[in-house]
Amino acid sequence: MTGSRSLLPTFVEGLAVHLAGHGFTREGGTRIFRRYGPTGDALIMEVQSSDHSTRTTKAFYLNVALVLAPAWESWRRRTGLPDSALPSSSHGIWRSRIGHPGLSGGDQWRIRSTTAATVAREVWRRVDETVPQLLPMLERDQLFVDAARIFAARSWQVRAWLLAVHGPSAELDRMLARCSPKEARMIRDHLADSRDGSSGEPPRGRPRPDAGRDDRARPAADAAPAVRGWTAEEDLVPLLRRISGYIAYPYDDLDEAALTGALDDQPADGGFCYPLMGIPPLTVRLARPPGGTRISVEVDGPLDPVLTDRIGTLLTER
Repeated sequence: MTGSRSLLPTFVEGLAVHLAGHGFTREGGTRIFRRYGPTGDALIMEVQSSDHSTRTTKAFYLNVALVLAPAWESWRRRTGLPDSALPSSSHGIWRSRIGHPGLSGGDQWRIRSTTAATVAREVWRRVDETVPQLLPMLERDQLFVDAARIFAARSWQVRAWLLAVHGPSAELDRMLARCSPKEARMIRDHLADSRDGSSGEPPRGRPRPDAGRDDRARPAADAAPAVRGWTAEEDLVPLLRRISGYIAYPYDDLDEAALTGALDDQPADGGFCYPLMGIPPLTVRLARPPGGTRISVEVDGPLDPVLTDRIGTLLTER
């Protein structure tokens, strides 16, 4: 990398070779690299030039994004793009950047003829660290479970798109109520444009919605066993917050206020039930033996194996 004009193109060619080892491809001579999942969702890496470039120094960003196939198809149809059009990082439902503060002052990279090889090695290293963390996003079952952790406030939007590929449902309606008006409109347009509302198995961690049935109901024969265990009284609030995080339920001070004193006035049958209306909705049954300091916990609902294991690790058996 000696000529200043060839600095960035040469770097991009090297990046293409490195990303190919991680399963990314590119079309033509673009600076966009894509890896597709089994359902057509795409992880994207993209080299974006920066205005801070000079005659001898080339500055750029390494953008990363997750593009959900149904969201991209909806956008492509709305904007009249041809079937052959491919998404870029700007179409991502999640976007970020790979940076190295020690070399480039944040998320911006800079290369000169004398530093290009060193910077390239650092970029390859950061890519090798980052890609394994991103690949689980291409597994929709896991993405549905981990949406709250990965996307925080936007988890409702991601979950709504994942539900939309299976057609209308009461559960989807609840999700759309939490999305932005623009996103909810796009999802409804996607439903209207889809010829068949069912495109395979729904994400695990939720029951398949049946017409005319509340999604919270579940036949006894299909119900997973409740998770049971114990927790210390001082650990109850952190426990409920963790469980709520797993199901994207916005547990807050109002929930704590509702539970204040509940175990002191628990019913005669020795239990107090509290709903966590996330995805999936769960019911937590709490009981404290007279004079005891530990609380028995039973979590019931449409539990999948991953959620069952996660909740189980939070509880003690005795």
